[in-house]
Amino acid sequence: MKINFEYSSDPATVHDEGDEAVQEEGLGLGTVTLTPKSIKKWISISDEVNDLRGEAFLRYIYDELTTKIIKKAADELVGKIAALPATVNTSNPTSASANQITAAPAIGLVAEAIANLSDEAVNPVVIMNKLTWSKFKAAQYAAGYAVDPFEGATVVFNNTLPAYSSASANAVYCIVGDFNHGALINTPNGDGIELKFDDTTLMTSDLVRILGRRFAGVNAVADKSFCNIAKPTTSA
Repeated sequence: MKINFEYSSDPATVHDEGDEAVQEEGLGLGTVTLTPKSIKKWISISDEVNDLRGEAFLRYIYDELTTKIIKKAADELVGKIAALPATVNTSNPTSASANQITAAPAIGLVAEAIANLSDEAVNPVVIMNKLTWSKFKAAQYAAGYAVDPFEGATVVFNNTLPAYSSASANAVYCIVGDFNHGALINTPNGDGIELKFDDTTLMTSDLVRILGRRFAGVNAVADKSFCNIAKPTTSA
């Protein structure tokens, strides 16, 4: 799936009656490609468990597979956003860009990140490691709870982002952005998780394999819908 994104454009013009014709808009477009790949996880259970059809346990098995597969898709997207360039390569615009701030967790940092988003990114969330969240909360405590360090935005944890305390210098440890506007998932076979059962391969061992699979591709598809926050070289 190929998705066009706008990385530059001229504003609209007020035209008075009798004025000369307005200039045509200068429009810069890029194209992001979402290539689906199989995301898989499998587990084996005994014939006896499969025959008993214990609803609670089987539901746990299904949830375990689907949760890990969905989480892997989310992790892939977070990794791609963290790697977005600061500017679009206009000679080969195949990737959106994201603004970047280099600073330690502090009151006002998320507000600065929101200010660096495009006007179309209107519902930002904050993505970070749980250990980084504690750093922002410490800043809130130090300020006497005078302000919300997250500016009312929803905080979503993703521990594939490094914790601030253990991140390398210049590594992205927090992402602020609008996923509804700026990201897309391509699932040509539908949004569900496909479950496959194999009761023959390990038949002599009385085991049944259950494989979960999702065919999906994810990527950022809008320019400046995200702002990455990186760790400074010198930090507290």
